[in-house]
Amino acid sequence: MRDYETVIIWTASIPEGDIEKGHDRVVEIIKGDGGTYKGSDKWSRRILAYPIRKQTEGIYHFLKWNGSMNVTSAIDKHLKINEDCLRFLTLRSDGDGLSSWEDAVDDEVEEDEEMESEDQ
Repeated sequence: MRDYETVIIWTASIPEGDIEKGHDRVVEIIKGDGGTYKGSDKWSRRILAYPIRKQTEGIYHFLKWNGSMNVTSAIDKHLKINEDCLRFLTLRSDGDGLSSWEDAVDDEVEEDEEMESEDQ
């Protein structure tokens, strides 16, 4: 089994409850095919770099899990037919370093610390 990270961009007009349903469905797929769900991180509404299906904003959702290629293909199949999903990407993680969202959080903390030191 390998470690994976899946990034999902939900349409910004989706209700909060539907995001949770979509998240729960992906977790069911992971666990149903013998994978292990490790956690997730939901970001707030973000402006997209370019419009996707005439949408200019989306809600980013990151999931960490491990499993086989069967789980990856099942998640891909589910998200392709989900109308609330604008885009998704599953990447294999090497597991040794920081994940993409942990790295982003560390960068934000460093920027905040630099700004505070400049203010003083």
